[in-house]
Amino acid sequence: MRVLSRIALVVLVSVLALPAWADHLIAECPLTQVGQNPAITPFVQSPHGVFRSGSQVYVLRGQILTTYTVTDLGDMQIAREDFIGALGARESNGGVAFSNGFLFLSSEAGLEIFDLRNVRAGGSAPLLVSRTAGLHYRRLAVNGNILAGLYPATDLPCYTNNPTAFVDPCFNQIDIYNISSLTSPTRISSISTRDSSLFVGFNDIAFNFNFLVATGIGGTFVFNLSNPATPSTTTLVLRPGEFLVSNGGNLVGVGDPGAITVYTMTTAGQLDTFANYNVPPYLTIDRLNPIVYHPQAWFDDPNGRLVTMIDELDPYTLQPARTIAFDVFDFTVPMFENSAPRIYEALTMLTADEVKYNPVSVGPLVYVVGNRSGLQTWGACGQITGQIEWDGPQALFCGGTEIHGWVTGTQKITAVELFLDGASLGPASIAGPPRTDISSETPVGTFRVAVNLDTTPRGDHLLRAVGTDSAGNRRQFASQRVFFPGPGANCTNRRRVTAR
Repeated sequence: MRVLSRIALVVLVSVLALPAWADHLIAECPLTQVGQNPAITPFVQSPHGVFRSGSQVYVLRGQILTTYTVTDLGDMQIAREDFIGALGARESNGGVAFSNGFLFLSSEAGLEIFDLRNVRAGGSAPLLVSRTAGLHYRRLAVNGNILAGLYPATDLPCYTNNPTAFVDPCFNQIDIYNISSLTSPTRISSISTRDSSLFVGFNDIAFNFNFLVATGIGGTFVFNLSNPATPSTTTLVLRPGEFLVSNGGNLVGVGDPGAITVYTMTTAGQLDTFANYNVPPYLTIDRLNPIVYHPQAWFDDPNGRLVTMIDELDPYTLQPARTIAFDVFDFTVPMFENSAPRIYEALTMLTADEVKYNPVSVGPLVYVVGNRSGLQTWGACGQITGQIEWDGPQALFCGGTEIHGWVTGTQKITAVELFLDGASLGPASIAGPPRTDISSETPVGTFRVAVNLDTTPRGDHLLRAVGTDSAGNRRQFASQRVFFPGPGANCTNRRRVTAR
């Protein structure tokens, strides 16, 4: 799935015009996990994706579409969950795209289009607009009334650069559809690798400035679709690639397992090299399996950075076995080399044995979907961090008790507030000696909140901790799903001690 920007475009000139280089001359600190929403459905059984539309974020996991509302604190509250019974796709690597309130999916079931414009709290479930059988793609890109579909050369059972092609022909093509009528998409043209010996085989597609960008074995091409019935080649860059990262406008990245080359694009469709980023070589020292870039990434335009992930590859399936790190590149830092990590990148090592997908940046936070853990929230340098130390309802005393945890940040923490399902449990007190049992570069304090949760209804509830620092920054720094058995079983009676 391509990652198309759904946030405001920042022209590269403005990025380069930031006050000199970053004052600290190093990239922002590594990401830290600040929240998690558990998985609802198995991730690998059908299509998946993350899409933002205004203040809402849609997360697709199989036939379940979860709609989140993004708050000012960076938290994502579940607005609703819908079972899409009409969804026919069952292919985990099928093509998925989102545009103008519509969800596009392509798989063995064909091309399916769903209307999400009224999917919100108090709204309605996704509506099936149309299903067109026989259209099987694993890469989709949408721009206005034009949809492009591609089955990549990397997934074909044959080699498109076969010198004996006249005996065993193998090719792939980009199909262009007119979707002005969503009920009946119409193919109007195709760009086939048989049209030119330069194409060889296409691997990925994206739209930038109304131009279609395609990368593959023969290089990276920019096609003019002003007349979609007769696409024409505008630009050729001799940089082959397996995946693309696009912000839909002036930035496009061409990636392969070992490197990502970032280009700036002009409104005329010309590409100019901006930066080249490589997998940190020291990550391969203690690992036998190949270390590669994950094929999904995100241009965080407002913060001037590229958010990527690094996977350990399964040598048998040639698919990601686990995601081992976030690798974030800061455009505001000079690309000086000879350091590990390099000063323009922030590397965050991960320990969870899972693959993460679909990174999306919202403000200072990055949201990513783990195939086991569900939706995770990660914050950048300077974010308040901490943990709710929760042992379950059985650790609560009936009639009133406390919930505690720890918190720290680059600025002094002045306040902590706990919320249960959006309702405040009140402010916490921050007192006691510094926590030396927590490994941290900044002082760690303990927070405590007096609560009475005896009558909490039975079911799953979301407990959140929000901190405020001396600079006025207010952010959620921890969240935890809690199951309450129901009134009468939500707490433990204190043991009475008989005096002797």
